[in-house]
Amino acid sequence: MSLLDQITYKTKYFKSSEELIEKIINKTVVPYQLEVQPGRIKGKKICWMPCSYCYGGSSENDGQRLDPERYLDIIDQTNNGPNGNITKIIYAGYATDPLNYEHIDDLIEKSINFGQVIGIHSKLIKISDNLVNLLSSNKIVDTSYLTVSVDGGDDKSYNMAHSLTPNVKVYNRVIENIKKITSNSKNNSIKLDVSSNYLVTNVNCSKDEVSKGIDNLIEAGVDSIRFSFPQLPRGIDKHEGTIIPNREQVKKIYADIKPVIDQYKDGKTKVILIDYDADKQINEVRTLPCFSRFIYPAISYDGYLSNCSQSAATHFKDMSLGNLQNTNFWDAFYDYDEKDIFNFMKKEFEKMIKNDCRCDRKEHTVNQIFKEQLSSIF
Repeated sequence: MSLLDQITYKTKYFKSSEELIEKIINKTVVPYQLEVQPGRIKGKKICWMPCSYCYGGSSENDGQRLDPERYLDIIDQTNNGPNGNITKIIYAGYATDPLNYEHIDDLIEKSINFGQVIGIHSKLIKISDNLVNLLSSNKIVDTSYLTVSVDGGDDKSYNMAHSLTPNVKVYNRVIENIKKITSNSKNNSIKLDVSSNYLVTNVNCSKDEVSKGIDNLIEAGVDSIRFSFPQLPRGIDKHEGTIIPNREQVKKIYADIKPVIDQYKDGKTKVILIDYDADKQINEVRTLPCFSRFIYPAISYDGYLSNCSQSAATHFKDMSLGNLQNTNFWDAFYDYDEKDIFNFMKKEFEKMIKNDCRCDRKEHTVNQIFKEQLSSIF
């Protein structure tokens, strides 16, 4: 599968909708992947930055966390399932950054030792030397990856994109942290895919900023760079007053920076510009039926097993699958009425509408497949 297929959500999360439905009814379904979103234990802030485009910016910090030992126990459970093991663990965050969690090294090390494919999504403001070494271990499974969010080409554009004060010096630190990982992996002949995402907004979209950003990331040793445009986050319905470009602005920015990005098309580092909504504008808040819980559930920073990465937060607790502080992972995952699955799913839809959850593009795409193939049922 090509890099472009992977980052445009063409990865096959299931072979067929009919086969997946059969496994759901028989309670033999195993998630394609599990996303783990650990939150920082100390301090009031659950993330490093107050990014205005953050999908989880409206999330609240109630201070509830899984015990570190319990987290490790849950990763153990994912590798000992009644119908098979979860072979892919993504460490990311809806309103958090996984590397801001004090015990993240222990979780990632356990996944690596289990032979699970790992994915890490982070702004990489900090990383321990221990984790740098773990990511260059010969136990790293092929297709494991690190994706670093670097939304700027210098301190000025980076700070504006992340709502930071002008005098903050973070950008160069992130670039240096990327270099630590890529150079260490290269020295140990380990192929960890290291990529960068650059969310294009109204404050980091000049040709000069884009060009500098690409040059710095190439020098840092990344394998690919993806430029794309953010969606409006939950709780915000209009582009006005935000740094998030509307459709007309996206078209203009796209036309402006595409020639810059095309200059790098023959280079070793893949540089891609994607307007996900160009051919299919996502107008719906959510696409139902929603099968996320069976394909890629997520553990939120408060310890609840959630339907997906976008509902992994405190204000979605009443639609969660269970509290993993005192519930076995698989007991929570299989806690549904398989004898009347379609009625169960419709009741879940009502909860989703009530709680105003939103799909991200991956979830829209996958759920749309179900919607089209199972239109006679739902």
